[in-house]
Amino acid sequence: MLKRPIWFLLTSLALVLLISGCGGSGKLQTRGRLLKNGAPYLLPEGDIVRVMFVPIPEGKEKVTDFHMADFNPEDGTFQAAGKDLKGVPPGKYRIAIEHLHRRADIFKGAFDAERSPFVHDVNRSTEEIVIELAKTK
Repeated sequence: MLKRPIWFLLTSLALVLLISGCGGSGKLQTRGRLLKNGAPYLLPEGDIVRVMFVPIPEGKEKVTDFHMADFNPEDGTFQAAGKDLKGVPPGKYRIAIEHLHRRADIFKGAFDAERSPFVHDVNRSTEEIVIELAKTK
């Protein structure tokens, strides 16, 4: 049988690990891919793609915040980083996409924060969000 000081130390250590490991920020590092006709959405040199996670509020709340994602132009992937780079909180999001060519959105606002048809629930079971751009035009 363990002596009282050792038992106390092991119990305290387990409690500290449980509290620090389970709490976390609650934010998720959600990732995804942009596709066009099944292939990665690649950009001409000098173009920029912005991917934003816009929360869909419950009720009549007004959206005042959104979360940026980092877009990789080499393979068409993105990862939701959020403002604090820790990810996004779980919830329902409209994913807004802009493809900027010479400062103009080539999608002409079709995928903006209010009209984008790409709506996804983000939670711990969300693996990868795949957005097929060709099916929306």
